[in-house]
This record gives sequence, structure tokens and C-alpha cells, in this order.
Amino acid sequence: MAYAQHELKQCIERAVAHANACQRSIVAAYSWNIEAQDVSVLASGTEERFYFTTPDRSMRAIGFGIAQQLNTAGPDRFLRMQSQWSNLNRDHIGTDLFAFCGFSFAELKHTEYRWSSFGEASMTVPKYLYLEQDGHTTVTVFALIEPQSNAEKILNQLAVEYAALHTPKSGQFVTRIRLTRDGNDAFEASFHQAAQLLKTSLKKIVLAREVVYELDQPVDLAGLVQELESSQPGSYIFFFQPTADEAFIGATPERLVLKTGLELKTAAVAGSAPRHMLEQTDIDLGQSLLQDDKNRMEHAIVVDSIENTLQNLSTRIEKPHEPMLLKNRHIQHLYTPINATLLPEVSLFQLIEKLHPTPALGGEPKEAAVAAIQSIETFERGWYGSPVGWMDGQENGEFIVAIRSGLFTDRTAVLYAGCGIVEGSRLQSELEETDTKLSPMLRALSHLCTVEKDDIYVD
Repeated sequence: MAYAQHELKQCIERAVAHANACQRSIVAAYSWNIEAQDVSVLASGTEERFYFTTPDRSMRAIGFGIAQQLNTAGPDRFLRMQSQWSNLNRDHIGTDLFAFCGFSFAELKHTEYRWSSFGEASMTVPKYLYLEQDGHTTVTVFALIEPQSNAEKILNQLAVEYAALHTPKSGQFVTRIRLTRDGNDAFEASFHQAAQLLKTSLKKIVLAREVVYELDQPVDLAGLVQELESSQPGSYIFFFQPTADEAFIGATPERLVLKTGLELKTAAVAGSAPRHMLEQTDIDLGQSLLQDDKNRMEHAIVVDSIENTLQNLSTRIEKPHEPMLLKNRHIQHLYTPINATLLPEVSLFQLIEKLHPTPALGGEPKEAAVAAIQSIETFERGWYGSPVGWMDGQENGEFIVAIRSGLFTDRTAVLYAGCGIVEGSRLQSELEETDTKLSPMLRALSHLCTVEKDDIYVD
């Protein structure tokens, strides 16, 4: 940072002058090139940490600290967030802005128990951002500048904090974890209620299972993210820790949107089968999935919904006629990539609002399915199954569907997995599917923690 201090100071001084003139806070940003950073840098960070990487690892964003955070709530939270971001982006000084973003699956019912650090909609501009894209890596310093601020004092504080990011933290520890609630009884009750609704107006509903573990001490979260990244090639890895109290971590195969200019990439991911270590058995499982009527129907509902949504938002839609297989380490899915050219007036948040949740995570019809989920499920989904990702000042960005994930506190790990219920679904098969979807996180935890075998509490 030393060689960039002169330019950074000039940027901060310009921001102070602008803040004084406008009499409101301004974000200053300055970037410079550095060598590529990997996930291991998370271990040296602060308690406020953010991470996002793509399946091919060609894009990686690592954030530390919070320069500015935007929050809102309510049924119009996407529109409200768009307005707040536009105002912040319009007034900033220096390098293009970048924010880690997330939304709740639906309006939150109870946040005093879990998810209090996240809210219904949040955008976080970190203090320090390492961004790798297409083989090019930069570090950006963001600072919130108030009127009458002292530029020299701000610069000195940034230098101290930046140096701390490169100071190794001590402590190798093994956490003991114990299963306290497997979620089976609650899932079974939800399944039977959903089966009745499928006889009326619903075509599909996606139910989630919540599994709770007790910890004897905090999990090494940076180590868990590293383990997921190495063990889950082909998945997005995300890590959001806005406070020391809670962190949300996952490895998901599912992209909701990638927007670059007017070009959009999305996908339908629905219908699944396990992988197998024997090659021929694995091939047979995949072929059986491609020919399975129940899974093909579930997948077609998602494809049709996405395509219908995009009809009024785009000038061109392209997709293959038949689904293909998307193979992850423990599970394979029916997969249909969908590309589109957007109308110029369509914003990224508007697009997310229209698409979320797809029938892969909510159901069909969407509004009725989400209302049913809110009524049937006994726990708060929070950000599970929600749009999570990043956005820059040009309204480019990528959001994934936050599945295969867990919420971590000092003393608990709450893991989530879901599956689509349609006519003909069988309870035992769906429970087994959730077990398969929980396995990536459980395997990663088993490499870092001692898993105690003990009696569990029933729901």
C-alpha cells in the first residue's frame, strides 16, 4: 500500500472537498494492481469478511471490513435497494464501486433468533477488496468520507488496517460438533401438507430441511471455505460474515443471473440424482435421470417459468431444446442454460426481483408456492435459497441461488437442503435427496471438526 499512498491521499482529499461541498458522506475508492490472491487470505482477515468465486475460479472477490452498508426491507426491497445504490454510486469519488449483495428468500418472520445480522436486503461495500477477473487482480480501498474529515488521519487509519490484513492470525483448533436436530420430523410434516396442496392449485413446491449442530467452540470459517473450494470444483463458493455473530457459507451449483451490459446468462437447475464412484454406474444414474418422468416434469416447470419471465424483459432468448447433465462431486442435476439480450431499461435488481424465486427454489405458481412455504415450514429460511452475489457501479453483476449452505454462529451450525415436490413425489426419496445435498457441507466440516455421535432431539 505504501507506493499507492500518494494517489490514495489525493483521492481522499477530493472526496473530503466533495463531502464538504455537498454536506453529506461520500465514498472514496482507489485501486492498484497486485499479484493474484487465493482463498487462504481469508484467514488473515477481520471479523467482517466476504467471499465469492465462480465454478471455474476465473473470478474471485474477497472483501474485508465495511466501508458502507445499505439495508432495506419489505415487499419492495429490490426497488428500494436499487434507489439507494443509484444514489451512492452517483456521488462516489474514484474507482468503480463494488458491493457484496444478498436478499432474504422472503420477508422475514422472526429475526431475533437467527439471521439478525443479515436482514431482508443488504449491500456491503467493503473497506478492502481483492478482485480477480480474467487473470487480472486489483486491490481497492474504499473509505466513507464525512464532511470536515481529516484526510491524513483517514489515510493513516487505512494503512494500519491494511497492514493488519497481512498479519497471520494464530490458532489451529479442532471444533467438536454434535447433531441436535435432524429436521426429519418437520420435513415429513411439511411434505404431507404439501402433498395435499398439490391436489389443488400448486404444480410444484420446494420444501427445505433444517439440520442443527451444536459446537463446543467456533468453527474455523476461513478453513471451511478453503475446504469447500478444494472439495467442490464446479460450484460457486460464497461466504458472507457481516458481523462477528453470524456467517453464511455455501457451495452452490446454481446461478440465478450473470449480467454483463445487456447480455444475460441464467440457467434452470432442477431434477437430481446421486453420483457414484464407479464410472459406468455413474453414467447409468445420469441417463436414468435424463429419462425420468418425474424429474423431467420438475425441470420443465423451471425452464418454462424462466422463459416466460424473460419474454417481457428481453429482445432475444436462446436455450437448448433438451436438458443436459450438470455433474458436481456428490450430485448431478438436469441443467438447461438460458441466454438473453435484455431491454435497455431493465436493471439487475429488477431482473432478480422477477426471477426470484424460480420454481427450482420456490414452486409454481410462484406467489402461491412462496405463501405455502411461509405457512408450512416451521423455521426461518433467511438467506437460504435466496439471491446472493455482487454488483458493480456499471450494474454488471452475478447472483447465485444460495443453496447447499449453512448459517454459523459461535455455538451452532444450521445447515439447509431442499427438494422439489410434485405429484408423484415420495417422502423417503425426497429425504434421501436432502441427505445427498447436505453431504458437501458435512464432508467439509468433518475435515475440520470432530463429529460426535450422540442422541438427537426430535422436532
